[in-house]
Amino acid sequence: MSPRIVFLALLLAGCGAKDGDPGATLRADIVGHETSDTGAPRRAIVAATQVGLTSFDGAGQVVPGLASSWRIADNGLSVIFRLRPRAWPDGKPVTATDVVASFRRAAQPGSHNALRPLLLGFENGAEVLSGAKPVSALGVGAPVDNVVEVRLAGAMPYLLALLAEPEFAVTRPGVRPPPLGPFRIVDSDKVPVMLARNPAAVPNPKVTLAGIALTPAEDPGTAIARFARDRTDLVIGHGLAGFGDARLLAASNALHVEPSWAVYGYLANTTHGPLADVRVRRALSMAIDRDDLGSRLFGVALPPVLGLVPSLPSERVPALPDWAISAPAARLDLARQLLAAAGFSATAPLTVTISLPDAREHTMVATEIAADWARIGVRTQTVTRPDTLHAQAIARGDYELALVERSGIDSPLAFLLPYTCAAKTAGYCNPAADTIVESAAATADPTAQAAALGLVEVAMIAHTPFIPLFAPVRWTLVARRVTGWTNNAAGHHPLALLGIEGGRSESR
Repeated sequence: MSPRIVFLALLLAGCGAKDGDPGATLRADIVGHETSDTGAPRRAIVAATQVGLTSFDGAGQVVPGLASSWRIADNGLSVIFRLRPRAWPDGKPVTATDVVASFRRAAQPGSHNALRPLLLGFENGAEVLSGAKPVSALGVGAPVDNVVEVRLAGAMPYLLALLAEPEFAVTRPGVRPPPLGPFRIVDSDKVPVMLARNPAAVPNPKVTLAGIALTPAEDPGTAIARFARDRTDLVIGHGLAGFGDARLLAASNALHVEPSWAVYGYLANTTHGPLADVRVRRALSMAIDRDDLGSRLFGVALPPVLGLVPSLPSERVPALPDWAISAPAARLDLARQLLAAAGFSATAPLTVTISLPDAREHTMVATEIAADWARIGVRTQTVTRPDTLHAQAIARGDYELALVERSGIDSPLAFLLPYTCAAKTAGYCNPAADTIVESAAATADPTAQAAALGLVEVAMIAHTPFIPLFAPVRWTLVARRVTGWTNNAAGHHPLALLGIEGGRSESR
């Protein structure tokens, strides 16, 4: 099923019911593509209209969802969830069998679920994801109608948070999944997408809105301008694009800036051209001065990242490349030597092209990086495209270096799995590293697991399939009348739990 069809199916879900809930309508612009299967607008809609075994509260903490409670058994390898009584809109009870079926759909080959690779941590997860075993072998079972057991292959401390992500909401099959969450979609014919209270949902005193008018905003500048004209209550950014304009155009008390679990950098095409040579990739990475880059460009600290995994609450000391201990001048000398060994010199200089989404912030960063590379004799040119075309170019392999902002959950695996052979990212494949990844996922000792994943990251860093720059911030514009917004590094801000002071409700 195409991403467009999936999105329209969500829009159609719940159509036809009558409105009438008291309260206000929150106007929210979310930067991203409405047709993207993994885009921020669609994820926000799923989070408001569906629910998983667990959920996030307004501060980003895990709270019960469909499960009223859970307990851990078998030395952490079994997590048993007890379902609270819930019914689908047609009155049929939500059962453990429904939950199991939902997980199996997420795990099946061809699934569009962006977090599917993290099912590697489930019992038989590696075999199911590779196709060696059927999805029925995945470690999720229904011993009785109101109990779900998740069996794990190894330590998975992030499980409860993973199950709260929109990708693992419990849904029925079909193109029009009925809503279990506090809201339903009532208008699929225009933008904004209109959400109204779901009369079949369990009452929640923390849900005070009558509706949500959600506008997918491919251009962050347009959303920021609408906020400045009081045409929307909330603008949720996606990545660095728009951050500079938000700082310039919005009142300082409206701009919320949060650290993020993300990495901003350039994906290297390892299949052909000069970037197929690991010496070139390593030279480019070690020549970059990452210190104070964010402060110089945007007036905010952007923590430098030298590996594939950003700083995480659960992360041990991040893995670093072998050249990280060298002084800046020594790095530049080594970078020049690597380029010379690869056949490039002052008379035969290397020219690289960076593919960028069309945003001023990305161009500003690329200009700084080009100045760094000029110090080792590298010439840089850029190609900018709209976000959709940029993503398509990456999918086709039509790039030398391409900007990627990779975000994830509080687990190194979320940032390492994109570089496994199965992911086929940029043509990179390291079978030895893959073997360690699978072994680590099946390791019950969290300390031993972390050590193994550290070895994987070191091996991947040596090959440099990705040139990291920094951990980007997450930005949001929040009107003063919006209540319930709490900054958190995880970036979880359920729209359903926000409110409007004084019950204000306006049309567009």
